[in-house]
Amino acid sequence: MTAATEPPSPARPWRLRRRIGTNFGWLAAVSALLLALITFSTVRFILTGNDVIRRWEPATRQTERVLTDLLDQETGVRGYALTRDPAFLQPYRTAVTVEQRHLERLASLLGSDASLHRRFSALGAAARAWQRGIAQPAVRGIAAGDPAAIRLAESMRAKALFDDVRAKAAALSNAVQARTDDARKQRRDYLVVFVAALVVSIGVIVAAGVVIWRGLHRWVLDPIERLGRDTREVAGGDTYRQIGPAGPAEFAELSRDVEAMRLQIAGQLARAEEIQEELRIQGDELARSNDDLQQFAYVASHDLSEPLRKVANFCQLLERQYGPQLDDRARQYIDFAVDGAKRMQRLITDLLALSRVGRTTEQFVEVDLDAALDDALATLAETINESGAQVERLARLPVVAGDQSLLTSLLENLVGNALKYRREDVAPVVRIAATDDDGGDDLWTITVEDNGIGIDPQYAERIFVVFQRLHLRDKYGGTGIGLALCRKIIEFHGGRIWLVERPVESGPGATFRFTFPKGDAGGRIASAEPRD
Repeated sequence: MTAATEPPSPARPWRLRRRIGTNFGWLAAVSALLLALITFSTVRFILTGNDVIRRWEPATRQTERVLTDLLDQETGVRGYALTRDPAFLQPYRTAVTVEQRHLERLASLLGSDASLHRRFSALGAAARAWQRGIAQPAVRGIAAGDPAAIRLAESMRAKALFDDVRAKAAALSNAVQARTDDARKQRRDYLVVFVAALVVSIGVIVAAGVVIWRGLHRWVLDPIERLGRDTREVAGGDTYRQIGPAGPAEFAELSRDVEAMRLQIAGQLARAEEIQEELRIQGDELARSNDDLQQFAYVASHDLSEPLRKVANFCQLLERQYGPQLDDRARQYIDFAVDGAKRMQRLITDLLALSRVGRTTEQFVEVDLDAALDDALATLAETINESGAQVERLARLPVVAGDQSLLTSLLENLVGNALKYRREDVAPVVRIAATDDDGGDDLWTITVEDNGIGIDPQYAERIFVVFQRLHLRDKYGGTGIGLALCRKIIEFHGGRIWLVERPVESGPGATFRFTFPKGDAGGRIASAEPRD
């Protein structure tokens, strides 16, 4: 039985890091090769050029000078032989003097080239043979008046020896010229190699730029653009848009992660829609409940207040009609009943005011807090007169966006609290000030400060809770709703209220501070009257 052949495993796609690394590796290798070639050709061009300029061209000139020196010697000897004029010996002697120096210079330029040195040695030997065999004997003989010396200078042997000198000089000159031509050709070749390598380098750079640009588009930009397009469609609301993998392995993994996130978000969105529907149903039920509560508040305000008024009125009528027949205990009971009914009426009124905050206000108007304070002080005028209180405005109050009646009630409650919780030994003083907050929140800050009995800082939050009282009812009246109503009014207007902790050196008293946003409080102003 033949085992089934397993299908070949699919090749794993190259990761972007591997693609970039491989391409840059090839680019680095080719660049290094071209750089080495450019460097080598540049160095060889410079060195070969130096050889041409500093060695072979000077060697060519030195070879010509040596030949010129020998020709000057031969000319001087022949002229002296023909004329016997010692003046012809001057060029001969000068050429003999400089010849040795030129030969030494030429030998140093030829370096270690064996072929050139053989030709150089052959030239030296031919020159010495002519000088020792012809020039020197002829000069001495002519000076001594020997006719044979003249014939020696004009002989065929002299011609043959100097022709050999010319031939050896020509051979050396041709060899040096050949070396010079070879060096120049090498320099041109290295220059060609340099230019070619430079051109190829530019071509490689351009090609690498094109490859990188295409690779960037194909491996990076296109996958990112596709992923971004799909993601934007999902973000735009098409949560069922599938995000498929594209591009290198990294982007494929990223696409799969985004797809997993999309599926999770789609599930959460479906759940959120279910919760939203449940919240909508609960909101409808809560709205109906609020309507019922508001209706109950009206009922409590009207229907419950009427029986309480009857209880109070009839108890008072009973006391007036049958007062002489009642003892002190009966009158006390009647007072308790009347006081309870009145307190119940005040409690119902305060609860109704608390429940109505924000319900009867559809849009804000510009409210002058100075005018609102005037209305509040007019309401509290009797209490102010009885207590001998002073209400001081330390600064002009601003115009804010809000509900006129609610803000008047706010100031009335705060000033009324300051008058209620006063000390017995001093007349109450209430100071009201407004400041422009520089903390960057764009707020007005209002401060209400008094010299009353004060509030312990540990109760700074408790005093704003409904029905929370710090004192007995028989000493300080009230329903315990006033400060809770103040907080609700302030929060409805977009601000906050808090009790400021006073330093010990400031003496007893309480300081309340609350804020109002500047502007139209979210664009809810209905109409605005310019302030005088």
